[in-house]
Amino acid sequence: MHHFFHALKWILITLLLIPVSFYLIVVLINIKDEAPSEQAKTYLTEIENINSNLANNLENNAYLFALGFDVAKDLSPLDIGIKRFEQIQSQGKAKKYKVAAFKKPQLPIDECLNKDDFVSACKTALNKDGHIQLDEYLWLLERYQQLLNIGTWQDDTNFSTFSESTPFSSLLIAQKLYLLNLYANTNHIETSLIIDAINRDMRFWQQISADTHILITKMISNSAIEMNMKLGEIIITQLSKQEARSSLPQSWLEAVSPKILSLNKVKIGEWSYFIKITQATQVIDDSADIATKLAEWLLLPLMQHQDTANRYAAILAGTSPLKECPRTLSLDVISQYVYNPMGKFILCSGIPSFKRYQESLDKLESKRASLVERLQQ
Repeated sequence: MHHFFHALKWILITLLLIPVSFYLIVVLINIKDEAPSEQAKTYLTEIENINSNLANNLENNAYLFALGFDVAKDLSPLDIGIKRFEQIQSQGKAKKYKVAAFKKPQLPIDECLNKDDFVSACKTALNKDGHIQLDEYLWLLERYQQLLNIGTWQDDTNFSTFSESTPFSSLLIAQKLYLLNLYANTNHIETSLIIDAINRDMRFWQQISADTHILITKMISNSAIEMNMKLGEIIITQLSKQEARSSLPQSWLEAVSPKILSLNKVKIGEWSYFIKITQATQVIDDSADIATKLAEWLLLPLMQHQDTANRYAAILAGTSPLKECPRTLSLDVISQYVYNPMGKFILCSGIPSFKRYQESLDKLESKRASLVERLQQ
């Protein structure tokens, strides 16, 4: 019996030493991080230039005005926008700047715009419900026109889930009111002024789409461009056929710019956001319980921040494919994941594909071409 317990003791020690030894070997393999790749260096340089350009363009910047766009009637969107921008620059360290926001109106076109025959459906809805809200929100129309008049959009890559985001729901409501006001006054405004107003709205959202480095801003501007075409079509079909054929907005007649269809700029923003998140994983949470702290401490050496950043930069640049996580464990998988295993698992499981975003953007040109064809028939 004594020999049995002696043997059992050594078996248990051996079983314990195997995983510990394996862990120590993996830690030694991961003792050194990679140097920044050329693509990572390119992204870092571009991020530095983007942030520098914004710092030198705090005046006459529609981005700052838009940050404060949702504030109540008696407050300055630009002043509030600058305060919110400072909060964003603090990367969540400063408290969110909360102020009273204006109450958003319910519009009669929210349901009809999703119908196939949205032109006649929305005209019916508008004729039924009238335009009673326009008078109440004339101040918001003036604010939106102020935004359109600014002319430049310069944001940066310093955004996070802890800071104020651009109040796009308020901006999109204002866009609808702006275009509905044109519809309501079709018989009282010169055709050329109506066309120019639609064109200015389209140019504004096209510029945002072309210049932004933030993915959500890119996709919302895409939605605003589509809204411009839908409501613009409703407005223009109020005109005579001759006027409609000869007076389309210039921005509708031009093919959609490659910059609007490209995701290259927002990929820089996504890479910047990603490396901030991975850096945050390399800090042990002091408020966590002992078991969590121990797990974080053991996993910390298995995460190589720069190697992960390099790999993600290559994925975004298209020089490396986005791989799926392994479903089975084998020697080949272990050999592939022995260096920077945490970073590789984050990349295979925690980053989105840009495919669906690109597909949505690619539809813009066909929608624009179809719109022009319909109105010129």
